[in-house]
Formats: sequence, C-alpha cells, structure tokens
Amino acid sequence: MAETILHIENLSKAFVRSIKTARKKDAIEKISLLNHLDLTVEKGKITALIGGNGSGKTTLFNIINGFLDADQGSIKFINGRIHELLGKKPDTIARLGLGRSFQDNHIFDELSILENMLVAGKETFGETPFVSLFSPGRNRKIEKQKTERAKTIIENIFGSGNYFWQHKAEKAKNLSHGQRRILGLLRIFMADFKLVLLDEPTTGVNPEFFQSITDILNRMVNENKMSVFLIEHNMGFVKQVAHNCHFIHDGCIRASGTPAEVIDNPLVRNTYLGF
Repeated sequence: MAETILHIENLSKAFVRSIKTARKKDAIEKISLLNHLDLTVEKGKITALIGGNGSGKTTLFNIINGFLDADQGSIKFINGRIHELLGKKPDTIARLGLGRSFQDNHIFDELSILENMLVAGKETFGETPFVSLFSPGRNRKIEKQKTERAKTIIENIFGSGNYFWQHKAEKAKNLSHGQRRILGLLRIFMADFKLVLLDEPTTGVNPEFFQSITDILNRMVNENKMSVFLIEHNMGFVKQVAHNCHFIHDGCIRASGTPAEVIDNPLVRNTYLGF
C-alpha cells in the first residue's frame, strides 16, 4: 500500500470583498475558492493537479506553503513525523522538507547560473557579519562544497560538457525561458526537500525542453527520493510524467486516479477539456 506524504482534509478558503449593489448600496461579497477539499499525495510519486483558471489550484499551493491562511481544515505533512502545516510560516515549512518552485522560478537575474545554484542550498555562508569577519575559512569551505554539489547535480543530469556547467558564469537574465525553467528545477536539488510543489513547470517552454524537464522530475523521484506535486495544463506532459492525478473544480476535488482515468472522466472532458 502506497505511503502518504501529504494529507489534506476538509480544507476551505474564502475571500471577502466590498461591492456596490445595483441600487448603489454597500454590500459584502464572499468568494469561496476552496470548499471542503480532500486530497492525498503519495510518497515517492509524481502527482498532478489539473483544473481551469480560478479553480483554486494556486490558492491551494499557497496555503500548503504557508503564504495564505485557511479558514478551516487540516494539512498534514508526513516526513518521519506528522507535521500540521496550517499556522506555520513559510520558512518553517521549508525547513521541514517541503519546497516549492514558482511560475517565475524565483531566479535572480543579475546572478550567474552557478550563483543561483549556490544561494538555493541548505547551508548559508556570508550571511552573519560575525562569522564572515572571524571565520572566513569556514565560508570558503562551504562555498567550495556547494560548488562541487552544484557541479555534481548538473553533470548527473546532463553529463559532462553540458551547457549549464560550461556557461556557469552566464547571468541568468541572458537565459531563454526554457533554460530558466530548467535552472529553477536544478536549484531544488541543492536543498534537502522531501516534497516539492511545482507550479506549471512547462508553461511557455518550447517542446525541445520537455524531455529535459521530464528527466529532471524522474531523477527527483527515482534517485533523490523526492515526492512531486505539480500544477500543469499540458495534458500530454501530465500523462507522460505523473503517476496520480487530481481534478479540481469549484474548489474541491471532483476526480482522482491515474492521468488517463482522470482525463477520460466525462466531467473533466466537459468542464475542463471542452469535448
């Protein structure tokens, strides 16, 4: 029986805003984005979340990561121990072993490829003035270790003589959109995450990069023992990489199963795929 790494139960979130009625009177409008949502993510698997714009996908991810509060419910992250995530801050959640890659990849444009890798690592150097002043040797040692780790990560995926290591001094702002996507995924390996949330990893990416992204996700799961939970609109990509799939509609999960099963579901075909 598959193990669960993330268990979400009865999760709800609504936003309230002030509006003017047709009679020009002030009123309050409540917009529900998540409605008693239940969902599980299996350990060591790639799980996809699909659904239309405004269905609650990004809201769900923001709540899991601690960027938004939920109105009710429970999110349990199971990593050796059971951690309730609701009420915890984003940095605390990250330290528990749950990371995230955003649509914009959080790439630092003025930093090089290598520097972007170094600042993504679990260890830090040069951040504490006292340590920087009195332990410069420690900083150099950590930087060397992280540089070797970055090289190993890149070469394990792309082999020696690859573009990313050969151009490690290139500023990120000079990379193509697809290359930035890949760099954003590579940075995840620098931290010791057990579960990673990916927000539309293939959006705007040329098909030439799809295989690289697929290889990186498979390596996350098969070799680095990560679990992956991703939002994705490309159904071909979902069918290729995901083990499990959930369809969200009107703020709750309406279909779950393998990607093929969910995509063939009549509700999914009628309300989301349009056929």
